[in-house]
Amino acid sequence: MSGFWFRCIVVLGAVCALAQLDAVPAKAAGGSPYLLPWQPGQWYECIQGNNSVADHRGLEAYAWDFPMRPGTLILAARGGTVSMVKSDSNVAGFDRSYDNDANYVVVDHGDGTQALYLHLMYYGSLVQPGQQVQQGQPIALSGDTGWSSGPHLHFVVERVSPDKHLTQSISSSFADVADWAGVPQPGRWYTSQNPLSASVPPLPPVVASRRATPVQAIASSTEGNALDYDIPHGHFFKQANGQGGAGITGYIVTDDFGVPIWRDLATLGGASLLGYPIADRFSLDGLTVQAMQKAVLQWHPDVGRFYFLNTLDLLHDHGDDAWLQAAHQIPPRADDRADAGLPWSDVMARHLTLLDSNMALRSFYFATPDWLDRYGLPVSKVTDEGNVLVVRCQRAALQLWKTAEPWAHAGQVTVANGGDLLKERGWLPDSALGVDYAPVP
Repeated sequence: MSGFWFRCIVVLGAVCALAQLDAVPAKAAGGSPYLLPWQPGQWYECIQGNNSVADHRGLEAYAWDFPMRPGTLILAARGGTVSMVKSDSNVAGFDRSYDNDANYVVVDHGDGTQALYLHLMYYGSLVQPGQQVQQGQPIALSGDTGWSSGPHLHFVVERVSPDKHLTQSISSSFADVADWAGVPQPGRWYTSQNPLSASVPPLPPVVASRRATPVQAIASSTEGNALDYDIPHGHFFKQANGQGGAGITGYIVTDDFGVPIWRDLATLGGASLLGYPIADRFSLDGLTVQAMQKAVLQWHPDVGRFYFLNTLDLLHDHGDDAWLQAAHQIPPRADDRADAGLPWSDVMARHLTLLDSNMALRSFYFATPDWLDRYGLPVSKVTDEGNVLVVRCQRAALQLWKTAEPWAHAGQVTVANGGDLLKERGWLPDSALGVDYAPVP
């Protein structure tokens, strides 16, 4: 699209808080003795990698973080001897004072290296010190203990120590990571090829209760039968699960990993203005994003706030204007070449005049708090689409219905669901679209 301002009204000078590697290890992935430490066929995102500007520095320079639901089965990335286990902590917090409260398993590989599996579930260890384990053997259940901003697995290969679980990390890679010499990169998703080499041992009762199946959790919970309810770190929603809110699946909105989507959801407009979540969070252009029915939120760590994605501009960039008009009565964007060379104030004034031909749509636009943030600028004339008058904006389309419809009465203004349009057209990543099972409230 022409004009830098159409990509986003604010200047996107943000740099992803999770920096890339300073250097890629020379060792080829195919020669690595390590495989990703979860079950084959499952995929998880790397949200913090080596030498990050967050906290993977110094001793932890070559560590990775992979968000996953508490109770996820962790497999040995490489065989060896279990040297250390801690599993009695049930404490977590996003503060260094919790640093010694993380549960862990350490496996000594017998060649001067050890692997640390950190932040495990309360009594989630499946092995004991001195036990021999094979690659792919279940060794633990993931959790959220110690210094942690949300449920995840912290994995790192270190120099061996007889009594310290945290030692100097060393460069490593995975044979089942195809690019970047086997080194997982922040914002990318990775599928394990680690073969499950042993059955899962019986779980202690306290662990089994925390790994209750979704059906068991719902059956034993009054809250779990609600359309939405609070969970640790956030809120669970079933309204847009594709079953009209029935069943036990939905989407989770959290404050995990320093991105406070749940904290800010109400101030951004809540369900009445944003709709309900239609996908899990994902990474787009280095920014954390979550799609709601009516809008897509993108977190800008440089300024510590959310902005709305230019959903209709994105559809334009993908060549979907004809589809938008044929399927959803949203007109194509007007020619914007006259914006070239104009100062921002003149660009904004020129586009706002597109509303002048219809006072109902104009009044609705300006009556919305933070109208520029919410909708972006108008980019089409008010267009008669038969039963509705429509003005297209960067982030939404405003619709004035001329006739009564099941979703609106005659004379009512509605806002097209920008997030739903992206999802319908297939522009949300598959990794974000799998519904979550209802967590235990």
